[in-house]
Amino acid sequence: MPFSDILGQEKASLYLKKLVGSQKIPGAFLFYGPDGVGKARTAVAFAQALNCLDPQARQTAEACGKCPSCRAISKGTYPDVIFVDFVYQARLEVKKDFSSKGYEEELEKEIAKQQHISVDTIREVTAKSQQKAVGSGWKVLIIDQAQTMQGAAANALLKFIEEPPCKTVWILITNKRAAMLKTILSRCQPLAFAPLSQENVKQILTQTGADVPNPDLCARYSGGSVSGALRAAAALELLQEGSFGSAQWPCAVAAGLSRTLVSARQEAQAVLDILIAALHRNWTHCPNEREQRVLQQTLKQFEYYKRSIGRNVSPALVLETALMNLDGLNVQIF
Repeated sequence: MPFSDILGQEKASLYLKKLVGSQKIPGAFLFYGPDGVGKARTAVAFAQALNCLDPQARQTAEACGKCPSCRAISKGTYPDVIFVDFVYQARLEVKKDFSSKGYEEELEKEIAKQQHISVDTIREVTAKSQQKAVGSGWKVLIIDQAQTMQGAAANALLKFIEEPPCKTVWILITNKRAAMLKTILSRCQPLAFAPLSQENVKQILTQTGADVPNPDLCARYSGGSVSGALRAAAALELLQEGSFGSAQWPCAVAAGLSRTLVSARQEAQAVLDILIAALHRNWTHCPNEREQRVLQQTLKQFEYYKRSIGRNVSPALVLETALMNLDGLNVQIF
């Protein structure tokens, strides 16, 4: 995957290309920014560029995407590039052979349990970082959701990112830089990833064949993130299925939430994000001062509802109450 295929992150891509060209690679990076803006894709592209076997591609500090090394990295089967995320960690926990009966079901259940990158996972990966490379390129160790490492896991990583072996690079990916230990931050080269433009989000949705009915609308409510656009698509579907604008709409939408508490909270948050964006758009374009004040007060209430969902409150009840407060405001969502 060449860096040119990563939309909206030209600044980060250009910086990494310069490093590949010079081969002066820091021992550890921190890729930080919102979810769904290309941090993981860029980390994989960087690993491919460092290990590409095509001489012409190497001259441009890009990856050809076609050589055996690039293809294996893309598939996750290249032994010198390890991508650690909750799926990787869940595979470590499932004690069955991947071809055995019931493996996929057990893996899916284990993935749903994951909340933190554990110290055992970090110890396994750091041990692999010390092993001799199979190829002649770089060992690249990528840790996604790095902010979920708790004290023991983060401390187990410290000495390995401070002095990695020759031609070894660590990439930590996070959406919450402030949640990282200062000792980790001080050992990493930070690289910021910005929110995507609506046009970039729409283009990525189209290119990847994402199952969204209206890419334009989803991009508008995406918050500059592809994952945000997918959450918006599900929330918009929930709003439409609840007979948008009808008298029973608040109750119907709330009833459509998942029966699982964690999923229901996420779905309710996504619906409120859309409604807040729609309210804000109405507020910024409203010529009437009195109506502006009403919208402003409603926006404050909706921010309170968002915070409430994260507490020990029924997401369905909060969402139904919020939707009832839209009565008479003529908020345009679709």
